[in-house]
Amino acid sequence: MFASGWLRLWVAVTGFLLVGALVGSVCYVWGPEVCYKFATISIKDTAGPQDRQLAEWIQQEASIKTLMGTYLTSPLLTLDGLAQRGVVYQVAVQWLEPNGWSTDHGEIVIFDQEEIRAAEIVSVVSSYVHRARMRKSFWFLGSTFAACLGMLLLGIGIAWVRRGFAAKQ
Repeated sequence: MFASGWLRLWVAVTGFLLVGALVGSVCYVWGPEVCYKFATISIKDTAGPQDRQLAEWIQQEASIKTLMGTYLTSPLLTLDGLAQRGVVYQVAVQWLEPNGWSTDHGEIVIFDQEEIRAAEIVSVVSSYVHRARMRKSFWFLGSTFAACLGMLLLGIGIAWVRRGFAAKQ
């Protein structure tokens, strides 16, 4: 088996499979855009009428609309501004994982007034989505590695059986 080149063929095929699985996993984890939406937006009772109206409009818009990507959109920037002025004091965000929305799994991120920054929200949500995708891709990489190991063991078994029959002749 070692002299005939079968082991070298296995090494080459395994290398291509593992590199392909790794590249596919990287594209899966960081390729698609991050999707998230606001679960709740808490407005202070002492907010002025115009600020309250704007905050309620953002609350309605942000809870219905799904935001995508790492772009700083208008509702997100408006929410940031409202938090800076003290109108909004708490925000809860949910995100889309490979197995569904994070609230289906009991996960949600709550930002308090000093943490409500557009870039911070996008960064935290992106890290949670990438972590969930990475956990899912580990299963794919592990199964690919197990299949390569299984092919090696099968090849060694076949070579051992063939060598046994060849020795009897």
